[in-house]
Amino acid sequence: MERRHLAECGSTNTEALAHLRDGGGPLLVSASRQTAGRGRLGRAWLTDHAGDDASLTFSVALPMPAGLDLSGLSLAIGCTVADVLDPAGERIRLKWPNDLFLDGAKLGGILIETVPLPDQRRGVVIGIGLNLRPLPPEADRSAFTSGHAALQALDPAATASATLDRLAPVLRATLADFETLGFAPWQAAFARRDLAAGRRVRVGEQTGIAHGVSPRGELLLATTAGILPMSGGELSLRLETSL
Repeated sequence: MERRHLAECGSTNTEALAHLRDGGGPLLVSASRQTAGRGRLGRAWLTDHAGDDASLTFSVALPMPAGLDLSGLSLAIGCTVADVLDPAGERIRLKWPNDLFLDGAKLGGILIETVPLPDQRRGVVIGIGLNLRPLPPEADRSAFTSGHAALQALDPAATASATLDRLAPVLRATLADFETLGFAPWQAAFARRDLAAGRRVRVGEQTGIAHGVSPRGELLLATTAGILPMSGGELSLRLETSL
């Protein structure tokens, strides 16, 4: 897989999508600084707050079969990142469908985007953003509604380049396995780190108790109407005490 590093770009996902549209093959593109990073639902991804090694932002791009079911891919990627960074499984938790939490605050997120390609192929881009350094004292914390965690609280020596070197080969293996096996092999791994398990949550307008995920990565929500599989939406834990 080709690796490319940019001093600055709008978004590594945008760069990766353009690469695939132009007929490029597998690529890992990282950037020291993003000026237009984005998260799910069009939100800005706030990582550039303290210069070099404040955050790690990168995207993995690769062509895949157009008919491949991508359900649960963000969860498999989350499990892989968590297992590399916290092999003991004691401090990093995963919040369905795409967030990583460290000690109860948001550490990072995953954004998956696709683009149609010729010959019954589809370009898949997996963007990953991780906070490495704590916020400076003067930072506006109001933008971080889930709190702000930094990887250096877990690994004080963590840098962007060293963390990427740890993650890159394992992510390549995960994507190869996912293309063949789907999400099911990661179901148990996600369960061990599931931040919402057993808690009252809201997904869209639906409330209930989170009961893990299905073999396809759907959130299983226990409601008065029974167990409902949720394939998409934003999960909120903040309403837990009022449900």
